[in-house]
Parts: sequence; structure tokens; C-alpha cells
Amino acid sequence: MRDYDVSLVLCTATQPALTRQDSFDAGKRLRGFDESKVTEIIDDVPAIYSALKRVKVHRPANLDTPREWVDIKADIAQHEAVLAIVNRRKDAADLYRLLHTEHAKGLFHLSALMCAQHRSDTFRRIKAGLDERRSLLEHGATAPPVRVVSTQLVEAGVDLDFPVVFRAMAGLDSIAQAAGRCNREGRLACGEVHVFVPPTQPPPGLLRQAATECRVIWKQIAPDVDPIDVKLYPRYFHRLFARDLDAKDICEALRVGRDGDVRFRDAADAFHLIDDKDGATVIVRYRSDETKEDIGALIGKLEAEGPRRWLMRKLQRYTVTIYRHDADRLLRLGDIRCVERCPSLYVQAIGTLYDPRLGLLADGAPGDPAAYVS
Repeated sequence: MRDYDVSLVLCTATQPALTRQDSFDAGKRLRGFDESKVTEIIDDVPAIYSALKRVKVHRPANLDTPREWVDIKADIAQHEAVLAIVNRRKDAADLYRLLHTEHAKGLFHLSALMCAQHRSDTFRRIKAGLDERRSLLEHGATAPPVRVVSTQLVEAGVDLDFPVVFRAMAGLDSIAQAAGRCNREGRLACGEVHVFVPPTQPPPGLLRQAATECRVIWKQIAPDVDPIDVKLYPRYFHRLFARDLDAKDICEALRVGRDGDVRFRDAADAFHLIDDKDGATVIVRYRSDETKEDIGALIGKLEAEGPRRWLMRKLQRYTVTIYRHDADRLLRLGDIRCVERCPSLYVQAIGTLYDPRLGLLADGAPGDPAAYVS
């Protein structure tokens, strides 16, 4: 680019709006690139998109009418190999519990309330289940179901392939990423992606704004238009970028000053996907047949000797980040405790606080009498 003498190569299924507009964000004077500076590597993107199309996306019948979880559960239960993606961790737990009452066999849950080791173990079980199911069906045998309820963490860098995907209303780019988990290997003539309007809103901020802009775009297109057509992304991102996306003036810090200086430190200090003051890290006591670590011994070593680089790397696989207000409540209940030598860390104190299917129970350990004391 002009200031740094570099070229950028962007490769994504959901190309953002890159060319110059009057302003992406009038308050921050953010602009796109000159049209002459943006070059497509692929000659005919719509043609390639059409040739590689593997799924059909079904829009909700009514974009403004939420559906109840019990009705959504019934639709999901009709399919024996299905992935359902929702916007909130609580939504994932609620939908999982509803399905578990009648369809416990082959049912999995994924969310960031599970520590990284737990998620890795669950991914392996899901992939093994899908492979077993595919093999049995190819030989004409009855195959067990594989149903997964997940948050959006499954949408990036996860190699799962389902014939059917359900996605709670979200941004156009998120829905396209969800579609990438459907008929991923092209084994079917066409996979099916069903978008539904859940009874809860996406989290406030960018996720909710993205869902709103997607809804606006979908209301403007004809019923026969592909809801994730590649031509829709510039319009979607132009609308999304028109909002205040840089409340902390990070772009201003990265501008080259008169003396050629760039405030990299200021930009780094200001940039946080999740504000530290809103989150708290809890070390959980997750165990499974796949894990070799003695998590109790590792926690004991941390509390006795303090943090060590090698020790913290091991413990990182067993941490869960929760909202600060949830941590404060769990601390009052005695479900977690502070790590004496690491005041910014907490450790699970009650065994039942971490569920082997759902992960850390942010509302508190079940059956804890303290949970019922106001």
C-alpha cells in the first residue's frame, strides 16, 4: 500500500466491501481503497460461485416473527445428521436440553463454556460419529444419529460435514460460514441450510447489527434469489461499515504521522475483541478418557508455586472465560475461588459446576443450597 509499500492478498468466502465509498464511517473518516487498486485474482467470481454451489439456503417464512425453541427443536429432531448453530451460549444449552429429553443418543453440545480440551475431545467424537454413520449407510446398515447444537465457534476453521444445517438469524457472513459446514465434501447433490428466527436476540454490538443488516438485505431481494449470493456481500458490508466500527479510534492510531511515526502501542492497547474488564478466566476440572493430564495436580502446583510458563500453557487448555458478573456471583456462592498467587484467575471449587456435556454452568452448580439464597 502507499504508506508501507506492501500488497494485500485477501481470500475469503465473504469478500467485504473494499472499494472507496463516500465514507464507511462518517464519524471516523474511514474510506475504502481506490477502485483501480483492487484487483480480483479470479476472472469470473459469480461463475465460479455457481459452479461450486453445494447447498440451498432457506430463508425464514417471516423475518420478523421469532419461533419458540420447542418448535425449532421439533424441526431439528426430524433429521438424524444435523448441525444447529445459535447465537448465544445459553441458547445452545437450552436447545441441547430440549433435544436431550427425547433424542439423547448421538447428541453433542459445543460452546465456549467448554474448555479447549473438552471441545477438542467433542470434535473428535463428532467426526468419529459422522465417519461411522457414513460407513454404515454405504453398506446399507442402520446408522446411529449425530446431532450437534453449537454456538458460532463451529463456523471458522472446523472441518465438519453435515447434510443439514440449521442457523439462527445472523449476519450474512455468519450464515455463509454456517453453510460451509453443510455438504462440505460435496457428497450430496445439494445440502440444506435452514435459517430460523430464534426467540432471543443476538448479543448486543456487532453481532446484533450484522443480523439486522442481513434482515434488511433479505427483505429487498426476490424470493428466488440465493440468500447468500456472492453479489449480496458488497451491499451488506456497505451497510454494516456505515456504522461506528471504531469507537476507540484504532484506525487513527495506525495512521502515519507527520514524522512517519505510527502509534502501534496505542492501537494494541486499545484493541480487544472482548474487553478484559467484562470477562473473567476460570480454570475448570475437566476430565475425560482422552486426557492424560492430572488437572488437580496442575492446579495444586499453581497454587503452591505460582505461575510458570510451561504450567500456564498446560492449564490454558482447561480455562473458560465467563462474564465478570457471572464470576462475581459464582464467587459469592463458593462455586469458584481466587487463585492466591494469580489474583486475575479463578479455579473451580465445586465438582458439579462443570458439566461433562455442557461445560461450565455459569448460573451455578446444580443442587447447591447457596444458589437459592438471595
